[in-house]
Amino acid sequence: MCGISGIVQLQKDSSDLAGVLKKMNDRLKHRGPDDEGFALFHKEQAYCFAGQDTPDSSFNSNLPFAPKSNIETADDQVFKLGLGHRRLAIIDLSAGGHQPMCLQENQRIWITLNGEIYNYIELREELKGLGYSFHTESDVEVVLVAYQHWGRDCLNHFNGMWAFVLYDMEEKQLFGARDPFGVKPMYYLQNDQHFAFASEQKALLEVPSHSRAVNLDAMLPFLLYGQVELGSEGFFKDLYELTPGHFFTFDLSNAKLKTERYFELYATQKNQSFRAASFQDTKRLTRQMIKDAVRIRFRSDVPIGFCLSGGLDSSTIVCTAAEIAKEESISSLKNGIKTFTASNASPLDESNWAKQIVDHTKAEWFNVKVDSKTLVEDIQELIYFQDIPLATTSTYAQSRVMRAAHEEGITILIDGQGGDELYAGYQTFYYAYFHQLFWSFEWSTLFKELRSLKNSPVTMKELFASFLKINLSNFPAKIRASLSKKWKSETNLISPLFLRSQANKVQFHGEFRAENLNQRLKSYCTETYLKGLLRWEDRCSMQYSIESRTPFSDDIHLIANAFVFPANYKIKDGWSKYILRESIQGLVPDSIRLRKDKKGFSIPQNTWLMEQEVAFHTLFQSLKHLDVHDLVQKEHIESNWKQFFSHLSYAKEQDLIFRYVCYLIWLKQFIFPSEEVSLR
Repeated sequence: MCGISGIVQLQKDSSDLAGVLKKMNDRLKHRGPDDEGFALFHKEQAYCFAGQDTPDSSFNSNLPFAPKSNIETADDQVFKLGLGHRRLAIIDLSAGGHQPMCLQENQRIWITLNGEIYNYIELREELKGLGYSFHTESDVEVVLVAYQHWGRDCLNHFNGMWAFVLYDMEEKQLFGARDPFGVKPMYYLQNDQHFAFASEQKALLEVPSHSRAVNLDAMLPFLLYGQVELGSEGFFKDLYELTPGHFFTFDLSNAKLKTERYFELYATQKNQSFRAASFQDTKRLTRQMIKDAVRIRFRSDVPIGFCLSGGLDSSTIVCTAAEIAKEESISSLKNGIKTFTASNASPLDESNWAKQIVDHTKAEWFNVKVDSKTLVEDIQELIYFQDIPLATTSTYAQSRVMRAAHEEGITILIDGQGGDELYAGYQTFYYAYFHQLFWSFEWSTLFKELRSLKNSPVTMKELFASFLKINLSNFPAKIRASLSKKWKSETNLISPLFLRSQANKVQFHGEFRAENLNQRLKSYCTETYLKGLLRWEDRCSMQYSIESRTPFSDDIHLIANAFVFPANYKIKDGWSKYILRESIQGLVPDSIRLRKDKKGFSIPQNTWLMEQEVAFHTLFQSLKHLDVHDLVQKEHIESNWKQFFSHLSYAKEQDLIFRYVCYLIWLKQFIFPSEEVSLR
């Protein structure tokens, strides 16, 4: 797990390419505190540099081109391309894992990589059988050899999470790729003077030809729905995200950028190597594949811990880890199973559920207490590391869990993110399933499921409301307007001018579309929902130099297999995630296995906002002038502030105001950093 960066100078100008690359890399230091490296290219020659904080033992002295030196000594005017890397050492802690890396036998191909290829051992053996040799224990070297042998098709051989860029000196081409579901991030920019890429947007802000500006098209979905990065262009104007499951090529000879999809998840059995089996066989296979996915993520030369919310997914992973640890000697678990939970003083607190798993597995437990006061104290730093405004306060709980793990010397955390998207854990999946049953005329099953709602997190009232929302477009305009206003009362806080200018650009993502269950699950996995959750997870973990591993989100075999299951394996007799619950019978205590509620590091957001309304009001007053586009009705919010924060009945208004205040903090940190404003 690391931070990557790179820049191509397209026009001859006075910019200091090496200096810019160093600034970009410095912005990513939290992603890789163990080592720093650079490769600069001129004509057919590569020059390697180590950063100022690189220990002597960390530099790969096997690289033939240049002796160890500091990048500030580079003659910047001769370089057209530079690659940068910040290393968080996970596998092969020696100098052999230093990046940017090239193959000793073929020094024309260079790589800077962020992520882990979990099946690198199997791939290395396969490639050895094809005649290749290896000089390190690093998975990065395996990626280089795989690319040398398979070319772009190497992406279809990897099981893991990655964002990497290769430079082929002979082809004069950059090749960059991102994992299928977006566990690891990659952003880029292109203008007349530069092409650049990086793990985080803040690094790209160092490119001198880029002008900082807000992408207004991203703001209304964020303020009203808490949605982020719906398109390739996010909050920052002219900074783009490489979409998960895609690769890009950039030709240095003509400055042409091309992106292409390499991965497709099918919501049916089409093109799958798996075939639907009996329920009992599927149950056994699911349990084994979860076990295999967890086991392969134990591959590490540093200690591993576990996020534990007390929910079904994280409990499954912790119990599976405990089972494996009893059967095998796992070096990364030599100090036992360490679990980390966020708790708070509210009815939403789940620490009692987490404790049941701790007692069941005899794991070591670190219970992190969070409250509204520490949220206010940490919110500005948190937004800096997130690169975007917070959508909810739950991100803070996740961040504190990562911080606690870091303080205990943990470098890797395994998390249950993605289980709900695979096995239908959210309420919205019931709506899709019932829609599927109705329109396929499976009415006996539909009525049976309706009678079993007592086992589900959904009520009949919520089902009826979802039916109205799904069919909202069929209602007369006046009724649509009336219902929309009722459901989204906070819309009244948005500036009418801004609302009119953006209304036609807002899309509903996932909630109001009439799909069958597997189609809905696919949209959650491959469009914006899961990607957004993984985005928060990546920034929370990397803020504290921790690698987060998510078996339910990045194990390609487990995911592909889950999409072969018929819908009634996922929702049955009212139960969500039915196949998962059945597959872990005897592994996870029934008190957890048969939980009907759905939380997950939940925070009493509105209670906290009312507790800290004075602090948020101060931020609002001191920063509101930075919103030069007047996205909200500031005077209306100001004059009704006390009312909005007086009662939970104004929860929707509170949520929007919270997101807006986070947006103001983001403006101060990234768009107008030179503004003299006190944030306290």
